[in-house]
Amino acid sequence: MTDVGTGLTVLGSALGSVKIIEKILGPTADYLGQGIRDWTQKSVNNVGVVFKKAANKLGERIDQPGTVPPRVLKGILQEAPFCDDELSAEYFGGILASSRSLVPRDDRATALISLISRMTTYQIHSHFIFYSIFKTLYDGQNLSATSPEHRDKMQTFVPVRIFMEALSVSADENPDLIWPHVMFGLNKEGLIDDNFFIGNPDSLRKVHYTVETDGIVIRPSALGTELLLAAHGYADLTIPEFLSSECSLPSLAGVSIPDGSRHIDLG
Repeated sequence: MTDVGTGLTVLGSALGSVKIIEKILGPTADYLGQGIRDWTQKSVNNVGVVFKKAANKLGERIDQPGTVPPRVLKGILQEAPFCDDELSAEYFGGILASSRSLVPRDDRATALISLISRMTTYQIHSHFIFYSIFKTLYDGQNLSATSPEHRDKMQTFVPVRIFMEALSVSADENPDLIWPHVMFGLNKEGLIDDNFFIGNPDSLRKVHYTVETDGIVIRPSALGTELLLAAHGYADLTIPEFLSSECSLPSLAGVSIPDGSRHIDLG
């Protein structure tokens, strides 16, 4: 017989409360067993951070009935022990919170956990940076990333300097290796629209964009918006509601995005 108490007790020690874990998971808490007692303290603490972020995002909703699908919990327990990046933990916590519902078979979050597990820290931070910029520039407009026409209206120029500053690239990191890794990686995963361009002013003019500095021309995608919403606990918002007042993005420690990005049309 599985020793449920062991798993709950070990994780509860990281949160200071077994009850919070039970409230978040609902009946799925029964899947927590003895294996967790063999984790290192670092792994337990990392998972505890993810659960704390999930609890914060749920707020008062944590006291409402609901359950997390077992496959979602499995993904969290596989990935979160090794997650020591604050923003990545924010994403896992948000998806854990978003997955909690009254519909046991609604395990869409399983795919999003798998997606994040394939992303590097650079790509996760860049995803947040780009979608924060989209939110700032187009907030309140009746636009949706599900529409090709609307994606055109959200076409954005992000100077490389601003992107690298927001990404907090240090002197030990090579920007010329980072930005192609980020852009082509996000595109491969469908997290930005296929129609993106990167380069200097001369190369961007050749594809009919008039800019004064090196930069990125980028548009959102439906999946990228879905991930952003789920990662911040907006389980009930649809993709078109990303730009509504119902969605607000948190100010995160260590992530500061300078002004200077702008909408851009074909020249």
